[in-house]
Amino acid sequence: MNYEFLKTTGAILMASALLSACGSKSETSAKEVTPETLSTRVDQFQGAAANQKVAVIVGKDIVGVIPHDGAKPTRVEIKGTASLIDVATCADGSFVALDFYRKVWTSTDDGQSWTSKATPGTWRPLGVTCGPANSYWVVGSNSTIANSSDRGTTWKTDSTGEDAMFNTVQFIDAQNAVVTGEFGAVKRSSDGGKSWVTSSIGPEFYPYAALFVSPQEGYVTSLTGTIMRTKNGGGSWEKTKNDTGLSQFGLANVGGRVYSVGLGGVVLRLDGNQWVPVKIEGFGAPFLKGVVAVKGGFLVAGGNGAWKVVTVK
Repeated sequence: MNYEFLKTTGAILMASALLSACGSKSETSAKEVTPETLSTRVDQFQGAAANQKVAVIVGKDIVGVIPHDGAKPTRVEIKGTASLIDVATCADGSFVALDFYRKVWTSTDDGQSWTSKATPGTWRPLGVTCGPANSYWVVGSNSTIANSSDRGTTWKTDSTGEDAMFNTVQFIDAQNAVVTGEFGAVKRSSDGGKSWVTSSIGPEFYPYAALFVSPQEGYVTSLTGTIMRTKNGGGSWEKTKNDTGLSQFGLANVGGRVYSVGLGGVVLRLDGNQWVPVKIEGFGAPFLKGVVAVKGGFLVAGGNGAWKVVTVK
């Protein structure tokens, strides 16, 4: 099964048809740029995250850093080969990015420099988050969940070895976590990831992005454009209305409102049970995958180097 196609380049094709040790040497180079030169048309952004000072957007061999105060952004280029497919913020304000080539990348200086550590084993990593006490949690192929309490130096791995992919992982709070994956799989933990209970959205549903806004209420998108919602912690799921029918690749909670982004550069906002398109003047992209709440609104990023901070009134 071609995992990189599904997670990293699948959205692009459809659109067109770490570390903790002090003193460690950065594996990146950074330069201050203008908003217009932060990205190029060959950049394909795969994820976004934000702390109190900056937002970061990640892609192949690149991290874009956008300060919240309007200062000039930074273009950070990774030395060697990397394909960053996901990124998350930790409680201490640091960032962790996931490399398709079995690495996690860490930044402790607001995205200005990054260093890497290998993920364990030969399974393919597909999703990352930061959990309690700045721990790293990575999910991927072979139904694998791995975690590290020392920024990727050592790992604990939980895998059933089944030929199924886990795509997303989220800590809703210090105790409650959720993983989603192939065949509609949902795994829930209420003890900080020590144990997991398995349920299902349905065997024909392929989750792509997931967002729980509370332990009870969550949303899961798919490549078919279907967006499912649960109001009882995954006990049951209902289909919401997405009249665009376009594949959805990212979700964010922005001031208590849920937004989704996807194919064709579409941005949707949930209104009751209906997803309503949000028009962004002077902006377009073949696809959007990164979306994150920032002060005053949200940031979106995706194909052909497209990114924008959108103000919400």
